[in-house]
Amino acid sequence: MRRWFWVALPCVVLAGFWLLQPRAASEVEVLPSVVLERLEGQTVNLADFKGKPIVLNAWATWCAPCRREMPLLVEAAKANPEINFVFLNISDGPLAVRAFEDELNLKIPNVLLDPEAKLSDPLRIQGLPVTLLYDAKGNLVKRHIGEIEAAELEALLQAF
Repeated sequence: MRRWFWVALPCVVLAGFWLLQPRAASEVEVLPSVVLERLEGQTVNLADFKGKPIVLNAWATWCAPCRREMPLLVEAAKANPEINFVFLNISDGPLAVRAFEDELNLKIPNVLLDPEAKLSDPLRIQGLPVTLLYDAKGNLVKRHIGEIEAAELEALLQAF
């Protein structure tokens, strides 16, 4: 019995020492490099939007909060040309997006289509809408889950 004790003791001490070591900060989430189709049909790499701060809004035409916040976001995109606003449509096709724009009388800039929701996992999207803010290098700065209000959006944009 004593032999097992002397064998196990160093293992327990080493394991405890390892577990108590400070851990590095979690990895920075970065804008993925993935090719998507624009509403107009051309392809673009999401990473091509780096160089300016990025507001990436994930949305769908059937999402009621997305419908309510879209006019605010489109207006913010017009008012802030120094920021790349990207509107990532999850699960709809181009016809549904165009009908959405017509219904709300909007022209949404930088609409990218993700009809198979392949970016849901990499962007950690679990519900819609989600607004992700990236710095000019493509590092995630802030994640806003749910409908965004005007005051919240203004405060987030001021952080850039």
